[in-house]
Amino acid sequence: MNDSEKIRYVNFLMNVKNLGNNRIRNIVLRIPEPYDFFNCSPGDLKKVEGIDQSIVRNIFEAKQNISDHNTAADKLIRDAGNKNINILTLTDTDYPENLKRIYDSPAILYFKGNIKKIDRYSLSIVGTRNPTEYGKFTCENFTEKLSNLGIPLISGFARGIDSIVHRVCMKHRNLTYAVLGCGADIIYPYENRNLYNELIENGAVISEFPAGSKPEKLNFPRRNRIISGISLGSIIIESGIKGGSLLTADFAVDQNREVFAVPGYINSRQSDGTNEIIKRGQAKLITCIEDILTELEMKFKPFLDKNLVLRDERSLPDLRGLKETEKELYDKLPSEPTHIDMISEITGLSISDCLVILLSLEFMDLVRQLPGKNFIKA
Repeated sequence: MNDSEKIRYVNFLMNVKNLGNNRIRNIVLRIPEPYDFFNCSPGDLKKVEGIDQSIVRNIFEAKQNISDHNTAADKLIRDAGNKNINILTLTDTDYPENLKRIYDSPAILYFKGNIKKIDRYSLSIVGTRNPTEYGKFTCENFTEKLSNLGIPLISGFARGIDSIVHRVCMKHRNLTYAVLGCGADIIYPYENRNLYNELIENGAVISEFPAGSKPEKLNFPRRNRIISGISLGSIIIESGIKGGSLLTADFAVDQNREVFAVPGYINSRQSDGTNEIIKRGQAKLITCIEDILTELEMKFKPFLDKNLVLRDERSLPDLRGLKETEKELYDKLPSEPTHIDMISEITGLSISDCLVILLSLEFMDLVRQLPGKNFIKA
């Protein structure tokens, strides 16, 4: 756990009137040691960007009640320790590197699990709480491929797309962080309790809210800026026009991060938001992970294998050895989930013949069956 004096220092700054996260960040990056801060002069403080005479006055007024601030900080430390929660401040070297660079970095982070330096190469994936089968499949596909490259994936632990991201990462024992809109000790939604425990073992749950903080509605927009802030880029998979995922996209733009969106059906409410941000140029349209890796090639270059094969003929499925009817059905199968009745109509084959061929293609990992007799190319 962090040094108590540094936690007291940062907590003191958090309680100075009109200071705010950005000025706190400027102060601790310039004056990282508590002793230096508490013994500095008004002139020293004015050298920090954003600190004027009125803020200096507020700081020195707050110093008059330093014992009260220290008592409050000690309670935060004690409460966190009682619940096995670790604390990071902006002064720590383990504080996520990308997050430290945003305008309003959280002065204090609480976490359970393991935070690792490779999170500087992370991506976030967020989306609707009520995904379609298309959204679920796309999320699973993107998550598995990106995380198997060693890229840490960040999401918000919500139902739907967020939970899929964490579950797929856990399935393959790949690193993922869940950013919470409540205390790091609070499981919300509670249905994710097993996932929460897995995350602590193989990743981390992170929050800027102290232990015991409830999942208040106003907390979640603040959480979203952390999701995008930790990451090099944010991927939006299905979002309504007013979905919280679009707020993450807005934060990412403000933080000078890349935003990617998966296009969806024009008549699907779950894709209204993603289609809209693509249309207005706020997000780059992506259909595969290679679109992301190509866009971020220079940022990923120190991390990913330089011989990584991007999209070309070598990454296309091997259709050699397929029977003529199998290849014909595969070629005609749409790229989105399609019901067996529609497949029969498209191919001109009977439903029973289609099912036999699809089963054969499924054994070859070329096709995947989804609930409700829907099928999609794997």
